[in-house]
Amino acid sequence: MEKQTPVTGTEKHDLVSSASSGDYNVAAEPVVIEGTQGPKLEKPFSIWSTVGIQYSCMSTPYAVGAFLSLSVGVGGSPVFFFAYLLVVIMNMFVACSLAEIAAVYPHASGQIYWAGVLAPPKHRRGLSYITGWLTSSGWFFWTCGTLLISSQLLWALIQVCYRSFEIHPWHYYMGYLAIGVIGVIVNIPLFNIYPYLLKFLVVYINAGALFIIIALLVRANPKQSASYVFADFVNLTGWSSNGVVFFLGMLPGASSVNGFDGAAHMADEMPNPKKQIPQVMVGSTFAAGLSGIPMILVLMFCVVKPENLLAPIGGQPIVQLMLDGFDSMALTIIGCLLFFTVTLAAAAAQVTTFSRVWWSFARANGVPFSPFMGRVSERWRLPVNSILFTLVAGALIGLIELGSAIALNAILGTAILCIFASYSIPITCLLLERRRSFPARRYFNMGKIAGPIVNIISVFWTAFMFVWLCFPLYLPVTSASMNYAVAVFAGVCLVSTVNWFCYSKKAYLSPVSTDEHIDGLEPSDHA
Repeated sequence: MEKQTPVTGTEKHDLVSSASSGDYNVAAEPVVIEGTQGPKLEKPFSIWSTVGIQYSCMSTPYAVGAFLSLSVGVGGSPVFFFAYLLVVIMNMFVACSLAEIAAVYPHASGQIYWAGVLAPPKHRRGLSYITGWLTSSGWFFWTCGTLLISSQLLWALIQVCYRSFEIHPWHYYMGYLAIGVIGVIVNIPLFNIYPYLLKFLVVYINAGALFIIIALLVRANPKQSASYVFADFVNLTGWSSNGVVFFLGMLPGASSVNGFDGAAHMADEMPNPKKQIPQVMVGSTFAAGLSGIPMILVLMFCVVKPENLLAPIGGQPIVQLMLDGFDSMALTIIGCLLFFTVTLAAAAAQVTTFSRVWWSFARANGVPFSPFMGRVSERWRLPVNSILFTLVAGALIGLIELGSAIALNAILGTAILCIFASYSIPITCLLLERRRSFPARRYFNMGKIAGPIVNIISVFWTAFMFVWLCFPLYLPVTSASMNYAVAVFAGVCLVSTVNWFCYSKKAYLSPVSTDEHIDGLEPSDHA
């Protein structure tokens, strides 16, 4: 097996220059940072298997069903639908902005690398480090949230079959752990067949959504009126302004159409990342956003008994909606199995993405125990330590009361806060440097006029969403209705700050400081 050696300063410079060139048909080799242990990763992902990762992470037609409870009192069906449309349109601007950067700088670190390359020289290390923790935390919490949703759907299905069964918090935790273990199995011993499974998942997700849509349209009776779906505004939040309620209703769209950087973190495992990553980022986001529209409309029209959604079976409104709408135990079980298997696949895909983020960040000494976390297994040719860390850290987070809606909202809310914040940093840096680092010839090019406009909209939109995602959904604010995402986000900032002063301040290597370090300077010389 070939031994991996650190690149020299000249070689590193050539790699960075190659990433900035207009030759987007040449696959960029991953940069090897001194101290990284293990062989290089394989390149098993084609464009379709990478689409499978990003599309599975979002699973938009099913993800919108997980937020069905918001349609009951946070604006009702009109807000659920129209707020989703707004979010999808605006998120496409963000996806396009990131895709254009990825076409020039394909890298497994994604926005961590982009922030370091695009930021002003004296701020490169700091901004890259901050982006690293935001990106890692966002994907970690998103993975934990998906594991929990999968567990909740599993136990709701069991309660559908056995109505007298009583669910306890420890049931959720055991299901949470079991699904996490499955995600690790898929990502290590079954990884050889994983790319083929991902291609199949693209078909499975859409075919399953189509089945649910058709079955509900056929079976649900009576159906809701057009005025119920598009006009009947419901405000049970306690907020006096309907405008505020509308913006609070953006959470389903923000959570269901996100993770645009998923493909970027596969850069080291794709044969032609400069071309393939932008294709996957834009194409998957557009397809996912589009697929959620018919699902939302059908779900809203097929709410047979709206009052049942207030106290749904298994605590899952989507399961209750299918139980009432299908009026068939067999169809309800099939629908629940479709939702469960898709969220299970999403959890596995998110384990893949988070482990690559954590591994690539560790190669730059951005996390505790970086030499260990940044190692690639000789046997598997995979970042096994980072994959296992996902399960261990997730299990510790799961010791909190994960069976509660409060914990789930905090986890998912923090995930979206961190991810949006991580997107805004490289896009803002790109605007500040007036896009001068972009070569004239690149695969994805929005142009000199449209490009800056799209970037500006993206920055304002991510900042706008960040503010609204911090608001509580209901007033008055109590321990049960408080938005704990802000507190968790503050915890992320605290942990990253402690790690900076205890370890990474002297050890962290940004993309540019890596050049200097390899050329003979210590990291502390340019801190």
